[in-house]
Amino acid sequence: MAARIEDQVSVLSRKLRGPKMRLGGFPPMEPLCSTFASIASMRTREALQREIDVSLYGYEVMRHGDYLKGLHAPSAIYVLNFPATQGAGLVKAHPRLLGKLLDIYLGGDGSFEEANFARALTSIDLALYGRFVELVARCFDEAVRELCGASALGVARPTRFEQAPGTVRIAPDASDMFLIKLNFHVGDDKLGAGLDFVLPAATLEPLKGAMIAAQRESDPAQGLWADQMMSQVLAMPLSMCASISLGRFSLSEISGFREGNVLELPAGGLEHVALRAATSDGPVTLCTGKLGACDRQKAIRLSGPPDARFLAPLRRAMEAREPAE
Repeated sequence: MAARIEDQVSVLSRKLRGPKMRLGGFPPMEPLCSTFASIASMRTREALQREIDVSLYGYEVMRHGDYLKGLHAPSAIYVLNFPATQGAGLVKAHPRLLGKLLDIYLGGDGSFEEANFARALTSIDLALYGRFVELVARCFDEAVRELCGASALGVARPTRFEQAPGTVRIAPDASDMFLIKLNFHVGDDKLGAGLDFVLPAATLEPLKGAMIAAQRESDPAQGLWADQMMSQVLAMPLSMCASISLGRFSLSEISGFREGNVLELPAGGLEHVALRAATSDGPVTLCTGKLGACDRQKAIRLSGPPDARFLAPLRRAMEAREPAE
């Protein structure tokens, strides 16, 4: 009795928290889930030769222990293994879906109706259900390939069948699981029959980087902000001054400055001019030149290239921007 009350409290607290839709550090998962459902619809129709539509019923993040507590025995659970990454997962078919699948595999039209498919499963039933689970796993891998351009996890393989949820442990109870809920509609069936595709966050970790990179490449607005910022930087005016000579004066000499004082400059200072840019770190000499005249105006002819230390970061940024243009 106490255990039942504890379960009810756990379910109530979970409902009050509301569903969690996002894995920490992952991009939005809806594109992957929608692609998964679309591919599953196409591949299932091809494999079973029946009018079958698959829709995305929903997805959420929940704790492994909470998910298992919500299942009832007997359940049709196949544990998955990802050989390429040593990850784990599970597939659970609703009894109604299991009945329709076995009906189709055994020559029926999928019209089998039993909300609680409770008969004992034979070795043939398990083999047929395992074949369907393999199909679903291939659909998920195809969705990852389509979204990311490569298989980040590999194709999962069903390793064992379980009917008691308490015997299924693919991750610690407190760890996050990503649950994708698909709904299979066979023929004119409007109600549909559900299937859970469950992966621990640790299993999905190798997929994170691939999804982020793929979404950056596919986003037409990606880089627009950086390009706009670079354009503004390149168009930003930089305050500069032409210095004929730099001298040193003591504070006592400066305090004695009066109108009409004559300050001597080096002879070379009349010809050589330094262009100095105002920066946050103070004036920086950008380049040097010679003082002259052009069309009755004073002019400076640059006598050397700009300081490489000043332009190197700017050139690197411009070179990185060129491929995007």
